[in-house]
Amino acid sequence: MTFLIGRPILTIAIIAALLAGFWFLVTRAPVYLPRLDDNAPPPPQEDARVFGFATLTNPLVRLVVLGRAVPAKPAILRGWDRNRRDLRATQDFMLQGVVFTVTPKEMTRLDRYEQTGRKYRRDLMLLEDGETAWVYRLIGTTGPEALAD
Repeated sequence: MTFLIGRPILTIAIIAALLAGFWFLVTRAPVYLPRLDDNAPPPPQEDARVFGFATLTNPLVRLVVLGRAVPAKPAILRGWDRNRRDLRATQDFMLQGVVFTVTPKEMTRLDRYEQTGRKYRRDLMLLEDGETAWVYRLIGTTGPEALAD
């Protein structure tokens, strides 16, 4: 690194190249996401709403998974509660989360992130605002197995 000292233009160029490479990986080549499972359903044909109640509430997670900053607004899923990494029906509970809109390509990236078809399924559920949104739910695993990655 001593060769960079006193060479601000070279230092800036290297930092810019590293940032550009990182941005390319995040937006265009998500090699860090698991392979899409053969059991994953096809993505919707048009833009779709997604309800996030755990990691997808974090804007940085959405940026890294979807490849762009995706704005979200607060949303409520009535009659459901968070149960570790899944949901459970709870009559009097209102689960708070966020809702955001994704393209079909971005839904595929979400399916890769959530390991849809292997760990999670994608269910269309009715939100408190009267609109539907896709919600990722754990596939039939209970107990300690539900926590294993």
